[in-house]
Amino acid sequence: MKECIGTKFFLDGDVIDCPAFKTEFLNEGISIYEVLRLTKNRLLFMEDHLDRLEISVKLAGLDAFHTWNELTGMITRLPAINDMSEGNVKIVYNYRKSIKNHSVVYFVSTKYPSRDDYKKGVTVITYPFTREDPNKKIWLPDFRAATDEIIRQKKIWEVLIVNRKDHVTEASRANLFFIKDEVVITAPVETVLAGVTRKHVINICREQNIPVLEKPIPKNTLGEYDTVFLTSTSSDVLPVAKIDDHKFNVDNPLLKVLMKEFDELVEREATKSGT
Repeated sequence: MKECIGTKFFLDGDVIDCPAFKTEFLNEGISIYEVLRLTKNRLLFMEDHLDRLEISVKLAGLDAFHTWNELTGMITRLPAINDMSEGNVKIVYNYRKSIKNHSVVYFVSTKYPSRDDYKKGVTVITYPFTREDPNKKIWLPDFRAATDEIIRQKKIWEVLIVNRKDHVTEASRANLFFIKDEVVITAPVETVLAGVTRKHVINICREQNIPVLEKPIPKNTLGEYDTVFLTSTSSDVLPVAKIDDHKFNVDNPLLKVLMKEFDELVEREATKSGT
């Protein structure tokens, strides 16, 4: 898929035509990034995403290129200059030793789940990989290319990461949750790239008095769980029907509650006044 879509993007704070976008802004050097969802011309959970970008930059021992106000100005102008009210916005800080560093802000090609995906669940497979320093959101071009190729060849939705301890931690671009005996279970936060949607789903669980347990998930225990779902900026709360040879219940009442509550949270966020 084409990386930069629309007609315009921001390069170092300046508005540039999309044909001038170069993949080296993302794939070369070190790239710290964040992705936000634009729905009904509203950027969802913007403060959460900008906070996470700031944390990633600090954890990497790097300096941000823009102030909070500068970055907010760019991402809120981007929809208007592209005449777009829906989509995903990507922010990248690209650091290179011998070449000028750059920031880019643009609409990124995105695949969203279908109604059938939410109703019937998606298929995923496990994939051996250990994300070093998982709390830093650093672009890994080789990993992304490899997982994208597997997804394309196998015609699946996602791949789940299995680390060197043989624990299933998360998906390549989503967080992972399990349900067993009406308890929501997910990998420890220090072992995953903790997403904004993950945070809000856990908050919903607390508000609904649903127990949440963070613990390692050995790959050989996958068959013990009743229900599995993914959370991400693009997929919200997405049921998983199958992992490898294991099948799961996509009609779990607890899962339905979480999906409904998160949809309602998104709707409230999308209909707030302002951009």
